[in-house]
Amino acid sequence: MDELKYLANWVKEQHAQEYILTWLLNQPGLWWSDGEAYQAALQKSGKLLKQYVQKNQTGDLFQGIAEKIVDDENWDEVAESFARIISVYQDELMRLQDYSRRKNGKNILKKNMNSDNLSVKDYEEMEIQQALPDPFADALTGEV
Repeated sequence: MDELKYLANWVKEQHAQEYILTWLLNQPGLWWSDGEAYQAALQKSGKLLKQYVQKNQTGDLFQGIAEKIVDDENWDEVAESFARIISVYQDELMRLQDYSRRKNGKNILKKNMNSDNLSVKDYEEMEIQQALPDPFADALTGEV
């Protein structure tokens, strides 16, 4: 257990930003939803992100990590990195949805080559899902 505490202290001293970013990415349902961490990332607000992390840090290994990042600029960097990760996630999600939609569309067309009548279910399968909001867009206007 002493070795684990030593490792935790070393991480706190050397890699606090990376540790916090990794911790945020491992929080189920928080970073991609409308939660506080997501909003902090969208606003690229290190202050909001710091408040969220300090409020939610638990366990002996995590205690004190947030205090190791003292400069607001460093918190802003973590928030910007978080926003970029969310953006990449959303881009990849759209790419996968496009692939799935094209694949389903081809299957439906093959199935109905000789028929002019597509069922309601077929149309539903070909329906295009709306894109997730752009994390860099203004929350009110939607403009980037």
